[in-house]
Amino acid sequence: MIVDILHMDLQWLRRWLRQRRGGNAGRASGSRDPKPKMTPEAARLDHRQMLRFMALNAAVGVLIGVCVGAALIFLDIGGLGARIGRAANPVVPVLLVVMPIASLFGAAATASAILMMPYEKKFRDDDDDARGE
Repeated sequence: MIVDILHMDLQWLRRWLRQRRGGNAGRASGSRDPKPKMTPEAARLDHRQMLRFMALNAAVGVLIGVCVGAALIFLDIGGLGARIGRAANPVVPVLLVVMPIASLFGAAATASAILMMPYEKKFRDDDDDARGE
């Protein structure tokens, strides 16, 4: 009785492992391609769309970073605006405050765009829904 239960419990694990490895036992390798073939023109268009998506998110992040840096200066947080106002050349301190914040926000927005990129949805297999994934 216990042996049957253990055997039954291990069957799903074996099926899952076989599926994760590719399950090509008895089949010629490369006989099942999970993703559809793309023409070179479709791949080029897809590549441009992805780059445009990432560039737009990076630009929005940089804009938010510039706004945050400007707010730090204009709201005089920590006396930063007063110190920059008294500087002999105020352009350099403004750039030293705004540029790192803008690049940090731009990089964070680009990273979140990469994580949220809708690329995987385009190549979802029909049998993925049947397995509950």
